[in-house]
Amino acid sequence: MSDTGRDAGPLEGAGGRGVDYGDVMVDLIMGYECNVKCDYCSVSDAMRPVNMTTAEALSELAAARAMGMHKVAFGGGEPTIRRDLLPIARWARDRGFDWIKVSSNGLMYAYQDYASRAIDAGVTDFHISVMGHEPRMYAATMGDAKWFDMVVRGVDNLVAAGHVPILDMIIKADTWRTLTETVAFWAGHGVRTFPLWLVSLTDRNADKPDSLPRVRDIFPELARVFEYSRAAGLNVYSRHIPRCMIPGYHDFVHDLRQDRVYIVTPGSRFFLWESDISANTYLPACEGCRYVRAECQGARRDYLARFGGDEIVPIKG
Repeated sequence: MSDTGRDAGPLEGAGGRGVDYGDVMVDLIMGYECNVKCDYCSVSDAMRPVNMTTAEALSELAAARAMGMHKVAFGGGEPTIRRDLLPIARWARDRGFDWIKVSSNGLMYAYQDYASRAIDAGVTDFHISVMGHEPRMYAATMGDAKWFDMVVRGVDNLVAAGHVPILDMIIKADTWRTLTETVAFWAGHGVRTFPLWLVSLTDRNADKPDSLPRVRDIFPELARVFEYSRAAGLNVYSRHIPRCMIPGYHDFVHDLRQDRVYIVTPGSRFFLWESDISANTYLPACEGCRYVRAECQGARRDYLARFGGDEIVPIKG
């Protein structure tokens, strides 16, 4: 995650009007430090040293709670490398946050004691970004094949503790061809839910346009992984691809209206639905589509800038 959004005071953006804050999740990006450097990461070298203090993080959470929010997510960077993450999570739980999510690369959960302490601190939802199903894929993306074994141990530790993680699968030029094999591998370790994230061309990754695949080209593999998940009873869904780009698989697209997220970073505050990293742009071709301004919130701007809008075809009926 980056600071891609509009700078505003707490809930002062235009998107705040008429919002039921009780249905909004505060996504607290406390900083951008990380223990690895993935090749697709949007966090620049200049951003990595930027971090909130513990007091600043607690102040943001207190403000969100006062407005009625009871859901919080911690992202980064890599939140699990912060020594204050678990005390902050416990502080949030004790003050009424009853849904606490941590988005992570999963490495710290390889240490069983850390996984147990995270659960004890009140973390309810564990999200782990996965790069594939083989060590070589981790070497290509994260720089070292050893991270693969650590993530496997981390997932196994959480599953054994009764907290099955959700695995965020990163779709990029060198991972899309084996989406089905990746889902099958991690399903064998007990995982049931797999959001598909199309890599974004923002900030540090903006100068790597070839990392973003065209949906038209990857459609056969998307269809294969959707069919596999249907047969296996798994929950695989896309977050960034409009329904019209994957005909026949509309039910495998996440309803973006559910993303009521208020993002707080060390440098900005903004609503996710107003951000460059969200699917929030309609084209003239969208008019007349049965999903326009409903389940579908449009396409991502970076995708349209890269490939244009010829894949946008309104769905009638």
